[in-house]
Formats: sequence, structure tokens, C-alpha cells
Amino acid sequence: MGELRVRNSALEIKLQSILDQGSNVWVIGDVHGYFGTLEALIERLAMGGNDAIVMLGDLIDRGPTSADIVNHVRTTSNIHSIRGNHEQMMIEGFDDALFFKDLNVEARIWYHNGGINTESSYIAKYGNDDDACDRASDDVEWMRQLPTEIVLNDWRLVHGGYDQNHDVEGQSESIHMHARKQFFTSGHAIDPIRTILFGHSVTFKHLHKDDSKAGEIWLSDIKLDDGRPMAIGLDTCVYHECHDSEGATMLPRVLTAYNIQTEEAIYQNRIET
Repeated sequence: MGELRVRNSALEIKLQSILDQGSNVWVIGDVHGYFGTLEALIERLAMGGNDAIVMLGDLIDRGPTSADIVNHVRTTSNIHSIRGNHEQMMIEGFDDALFFKDLNVEARIWYHNGGINTESSYIAKYGNDDDACDRASDDVEWMRQLPTEIVLNDWRLVHGGYDQNHDVEGQSESIHMHARKQFFTSGHAIDPIRTILFGHSVTFKHLHKDDSKAGEIWLSDIKLDDGRPMAIGLDTCVYHECHDSEGATMLPRVLTAYNIQTEEAIYQNRIET
């Protein structure tokens, strides 16, 4: 199944211990550069001293403040992240000798998928090109070390998903970050004992396929033996200029946090214009 996945066993032990002690672990879907909305959502979580947050990746691109989000996640001890496909695009497209001055193929892919806004956010936050480039280079190295899945006793956290045609264990980083239809169309529980929390696929567009469900999480109809859904989609579309299928009505743009201790969802409408 390709390259070996990245796991962080120390982080998994820490998060499981938090849950075992009765504290909360909040999982947040794709934030894509909207730091103001992320701050507003976190404030609403009323976190206790032992609580933690796990970001499902795609911290960056599209929104105006990607550099602020990466800095906040890196410097806040109770916030953790897995790697999404947009972090992977930055890893592959960033060249600290060029920083968008001369776009290679990988940089152009990143550039046209929101990377241009990420570059602007680094310059806005860190000043001249050299300082911005140095910090971006350091952040890329941090992104390389992020796990592409987190496995707990009752939950799996992943950005994209898994391939339903293969054993859930040992799948590649690329599948973890990019899976869509080969994952959420499964007619069986991909992990028979764990609910999979994932981002990447906009819930109303790819999962509900219903404009009236915009801004809502998605729960799979496939059930585990304990009655929980096989998977829960959390990308409730904070970043797209979401219009309905006729291109007329602006749909809600929402960032969601899901508490895997209480199974409660908290929604925050985007506050940036």
C-alpha cells in the first residue's frame, strides 16, 4: 500500500489518557487559514485544564491567516494536528530558495490551491521576504513530522480516510490524506471497533449531497456493533464561497468541533468576510 504511515504513539497515549480521566478531546475539521473563526470556536469550547484539541489537517491555504494558525498550533501545548493534503502540497511545493519567485510544477499546484494566500500570510505576519521565508521553511519541517492518523481505543482520526478494499492497518500516507469515494462509500465498517473522524470532503457537497445540509456534520449510515456510526465527516465548509447547486444562494460557512468524550458538536459560523 505504498509508504509507511506516520503515527505518533506518545500523542496517542496522551490523548487516550485524557479521555480515560474523563476530560475532553475536541476534534476540529479543515480550517484553511481562517484564524479568527478558529479562535471564536475555541473560545466557545470552554476548555478545562486537561482538555485537548486535535486538528484534522488543512490548517493552511485559501483563508487570509494561515501563518497565524500554524504558529498557534505549534505554540499551544494542548492543540495537536495531523497532516492534511494541503500541508503535503506545501511540503512538496515550498522551495526556500524561491518562495514563489519561480514556480516549479509542485509550487504551481500549491499556488493554485490556496498557497498564494499562505505566502501572503507569512509576509504579513513576519515582515520581509527573508524572515517570512525562514519561518515558512521551519514550519514545513514541522509539517513533515505530523502524523497522518491518530488511533485511539474507540476512534480513528484522519484527514481524508481509508481505502475500503484494504485492511485499515498499514495504509499509505497518501490514502490517509486524499481518500474520498473509496472511503465514505463503503458498505461495511472499515474499522469494526472504531468510529473514524475525518475532514477533506465537504459534508453537504460530497456526503449529504444536499444543499439544505450545508454546515452540518455527516454521520455514516453504516453502524458499528456498539451502534455508533462507522465514520463522521467534519469538513463543514468554512472556506469555500459556498453557493447552492443553482449558484444563487450563499450557504453557511461553518467550522466544527466534535467532542469525542461526549459526542457533542459545536458549530461556529465564519466571522471573516
